[in-house]
Amino acid sequence: MLGTALLHVPRHPHVPLPLVLAFHGAGGNGPDFAKESGLSATADKYGFAVLYPTASSSSHFWSLNAAMKPDDVAAVAALLPRAEAKACADTTRIYATGVSNGGGFTARIGCALAGTIAAIAPVAGGYKALDPCPSRRHVSVLEIHGTKDQIVPYAGRKGDGAGSVSSFLAGWVARDGCAAATRQTHPRKGVTRYLHRSCPAGLAVEHLRLDGTDHGWPGAAPPWPAHNPSKLEAGEEVWQFFSKLRLED
Repeated sequence: MLGTALLHVPRHPHVPLPLVLAFHGAGGNGPDFAKESGLSATADKYGFAVLYPTASSSSHFWSLNAAMKPDDVAAVAALLPRAEAKACADTTRIYATGVSNGGGFTARIGCALAGTIAAIAPVAGGYKALDPCPSRRHVSVLEIHGTKDQIVPYAGRKGDGAGSVSSFLAGWVARDGCAAATRQTHPRKGVTRYLHRSCPAGLAVEHLRLDGTDHGWPGAAPPWPAHNPSKLEAGEEVWQFFSKLRLED
């Protein structure tokens, strides 16, 4: 443990290790997310470390913008060097993922810690409360979202579409200098992968659309999500994306 954060390191690590920051949903905590997500088993399989922090507020809700206090970005930034040292981490291979409110916070971390984080993978993230991200920030992005998500709807807020998956991705496509056009594949029934073309070297923007899947971390222990027709396992997809990326000089 590092304070309230749980650090998972594979039993027989080959250092330096990639390090994944994993952010729980609203009202959760780091150790519980480790149990629910199954991400530590994925880490053992592929050989990376995982840091599971806990949000600072009494309600365990991650701060999604600068107006929300306490400031979880500062807390994570202060914790990261300790985790890197403890895990013997490769500082060119630091990544972030999270679910729901933690997915939204993952998006904020990608902007705030661009240059430290190589890639982010928000899952079922809420994006409408995020501050604008400056155009000079660059990070690779994989977004995973179910079309039947009733907590953070795929199409965003009714009326104006605020927080929609498409607008969130469009922002990173523009910042990363990728083409708006996508190559679409169907890796399994009910899953469409959207891969944005012509990104600069070292950057990637992708999206996994899960038809019929509701809110949560796909592959997690029941009851979250209750419906995941594709049987996609988020931890596996997140790591396969991260494993191809590192910070460029």
